[in-house]
Amino acid sequence: MDGEGGRGAAAQKPKKSLPASNKVKRRTRKDENPASDDSPKSEPSKKRITSKIETAKSKGSDDKKQKSKKKETTNKTQTQNTDTSTDVKPETDAFRNQTSERKTRVRKKPNNDNPKRVEKEVEVSEMVTKHLHRSLSSHKYVGAHVSIQGGLWKAVVEAKRIGARAFGLFLRSQRTWNSKPLEEEAAEKFRSTCDELGFEPRYILPHSPYLMNLGSPKPDVFQKSRAMLVEELNRCQKLGLTLYNIHPGSHIGEMPVGKCLELIADGINYAHSQVSGVTVVLENMSCQGSTVGGRFEELRGIIDHVEDKSRIGVCLDTCHAFAAGHNLSEKTGLQRMLDEFSEIVGLSYLKAVHLNDSKGGVGCRLDRHENIGRGHIGLEGFRKVMNEPRFNEIPMILETPASSHFEDYSDEIDLLYSLCE
Repeated sequence: MDGEGGRGAAAQKPKKSLPASNKVKRRTRKDENPASDDSPKSEPSKKRITSKIETAKSKGSDDKKQKSKKKETTNKTQTQNTDTSTDVKPETDAFRNQTSERKTRVRKKPNNDNPKRVEKEVEVSEMVTKHLHRSLSSHKYVGAHVSIQGGLWKAVVEAKRIGARAFGLFLRSQRTWNSKPLEEEAAEKFRSTCDELGFEPRYILPHSPYLMNLGSPKPDVFQKSRAMLVEELNRCQKLGLTLYNIHPGSHIGEMPVGKCLELIADGINYAHSQVSGVTVVLENMSCQGSTVGGRFEELRGIIDHVEDKSRIGVCLDTCHAFAAGHNLSEKTGLQRMLDEFSEIVGLSYLKAVHLNDSKGGVGCRLDRHENIGRGHIGLEGFRKVMNEPRFNEIPMILETPASSHFEDYSDEIDLLYSLCE
């Protein structure tokens, strides 16, 4: 993933114009500040994004206003009540990438702090109700990476509000080695809210902090990363979760790739020996810099060295795959990629999908997420993704940036379900 917990935000560059066939009708947001607690709610008609692929022309002064507002808001970052000290410089390209974009949006309004009867208090729009109904026949569990601001259980409420059938989240601050212990009361709130709002553990995909690098040739970083993985799997166990997504790691140019893959597997084996019941899910990467996991052979290399094959899996990120050279915008691109994955890794290891368009072109090796239909994969590429039966019954998680084109994740979820045939 490219991703948040609150996910950090810095100013984003203006988006380049794409072919008309990839554009989605532009929306005007009532409140450009995603962190505002008192932003007015949009009417259902204004929150509906058309399922048709429309051609949009530039809007001159309206675009300038939107860009001006975006500059004022995208520099704001979310904060968490955790220790922010770090004594080891982050090594992975993933950490550096996240300083340039926010990948998770903050809920519009604070939720009631009482988790009891929370289902009755979740406001769901007419659009969300419709796409939830449509999703039932699709066998696709689409959701988004949601903020844990205010407590882990509030992420569940936010997932419900946006009409998600699955969701991702950080279990703690993603930018620090240290964090507060997970209290049993907080864990119980999370579990009970998941039960009440109907989210099963198999459709919840926690994400590792960006500091983690199990492939580091530096002993202190490797030890910290391994300890972090154990701590995170313990959190999953307390929360009743069964999946945990990680970026494999980086050799930082100081170790052969093969040795790096073995080191990553060693870290996973150790964590497995300390914590039971949680599957570690390896995310494919974009082949950027010294990161590993961009090639399916590298993912297979890690899996080969993992002792408990029943507790290892893979999450396919569409942006990362596209950047690594799999042309998902082509008619047969997805089919070819999945056939290759099946041959090299094995479909039995496919546990989840990260849904992201790509700012960079095919094979660019850049980890730059874009909103669905606004990047180089395009809507037709995601139409194939949404109608691919091999993606049935697994979590499909959006990690796209905040944008003036979509008011919140519910718009993109609705758009994706509209592509189902």
